[in-house]
Amino acid sequence: MGGIRLRTKFLLSMVVVSAALTFTTLLVVRHTVQTQVRLGIERDLQNSVSAFHNFQKQREGTLERSAGLLADLPNVRALMTTSDAPTIQDASRDLWQLSGSDLLLLADSSGRVMALQATPTEIRVREAQDFFSQVVSHDAARHWWYVQGHLYEVFPQAIYFGPASEHRVLGYLGLGYEIDDRVARDVSRVAASEVVFRYGDAIVRSTLKPSLPSRSNECASSIGPMATMCNSVSRLSG
Repeated sequence: MGGIRLRTKFLLSMVVVSAALTFTTLLVVRHTVQTQVRLGIERDLQNSVSAFHNFQKQREGTLERSAGLLADLPNVRALMTTSDAPTIQDASRDLWQLSGSDLLLLADSSGRVMALQATPTEIRVREAQDFFSQVVSHDAARHWWYVQGHLYEVFPQAIYFGPASEHRVLGYLGLGYEIDDRVARDVSRVAASEVVFRYGDAIVRSTLKPSLPSRSNECASSIGPMATMCNSVSRLSG
């Protein structure tokens, strides 16, 4: 009987030791897997951010050059010499269509808005004036404008009389491109991630599913002044 009890105790001890080793092994494996997944997400996120920055840099360079070429056209220079707002407004529609932009602003040398072409049409000259006064006073290659629920990236250019080196400014031109659903999809595809564009607390555009609006707070990394990347939400599950 004593031998049987001893074997039983020995077997129970082996079972306990085996269970403890199995449990410990599972904990180690779980921790290792979680660590690898987290590192993989961080690495993919960094790659996505880098891809987006390269894409954004090329895009902005192209748009800035487009604004510069339009501002340098002889007919644009001639138009601004009229200093007549109705004339400039009428002629600006053809320029707007030529540019292929979502927004066109023309202002005189003092920064007074003389023409506005935009989608949507409910944007008013008064709103454009408030914005463009800030543009003229801040020397920057691009500006963000949030108006009527729409977010534009605006590229301003001076319109010169004669060579630019002589600094005889006739006026200013601003080309704007809206951050719309198409842009959001393009950015999402390039970055291989869901993205959310914000202005302050307002969500302007998002590639997140409508059923997951609150998940935008889980976005993992900022990829610009207005954009946030959401690798933690989908496609990796984000």
